Amino acid sequence: MPKLINKYERILRQKTLLKEGDILEAEMKENQVVLKPKTLIDKIPESEFELSELGKAKAREALEDYKKGRLDGPFRSVKEMRKSLSSK
Repeated sequence: MPKLINKYERILRQKTLLKEGDILEAEMKENQVVLKPKTLIDKIPESEFELSELGKAKAREALEDYKKGRLDGPFRSVKEMRKSLSSK
């Protein structure tokens, strides 16, 4: 992915929220170049991502609820969801 370079930085910074060093994805659409800002995120190794005992218990409880059909929704609106939650 190309990085924003100084040659066009002034124009792009005036018309966008981009800054020098931002990572961009370049794509051709018809006869235009479309630049999309991207963010790189380091992948966390599975060995470093572990739930606490409480987290594991909550995950087991949620899975059991799912298996027994103890679910609400889907909801057509936030208002409908809030109404369902407040009735419990």
